Amino acid sequence: MNRVADEKGFTFLNSLFELLLLMIFLPLIVLFFVFIRGFFEEADPRTAEWFLFAGELQSYLSGAESLVIINNGAGVRIVQGGDEYDIESYDKFIRKQKFRLGHEVMLTGIKKTSFSLRGHSLLLQAEFTDGIILEEEYVFTQP
Repeated sequence: MNRVADEKGFTFLNSLFELLLLMIFLPLIVLFFVFIRGFFEEADPRTAEWFLFAGELQSYLSGAESLVIINNGAGVRIVQGGDEYDIESYDKFIRKQKFRLGHEVMLTGIKKTSFSLRGHSLLLQAEFTDGIILEEEYVFTQP
């Protein structure tokens, strides 16, 4: 009986300690879920494909001798080192043609694209089949 009397308030202190631990770890759990959400957004295949396309287009623009908008803004013709490349919207993807022969798919799942020139800037807007719209702006200088 004496032992029960010595443990008065133990459950209350135990509950306060558990509540303190919960208050410490709860923000860490929220940060974990925010990090995971950002990771899954970056691991989206569409985003990865878009960044690969944007990087490849940048490589063609970096040494461009001339740049012309074609197909009423649905594509761009780039002359680089004597080679002529057409990068344009075709069906549900963006393709690249060299000297208007064959084609290489650069980006898939496209509903509509729009290329436009403003000074030394090339603006690209792409609408995907699921409604997502992504934009890029490239600055180029001609030799």
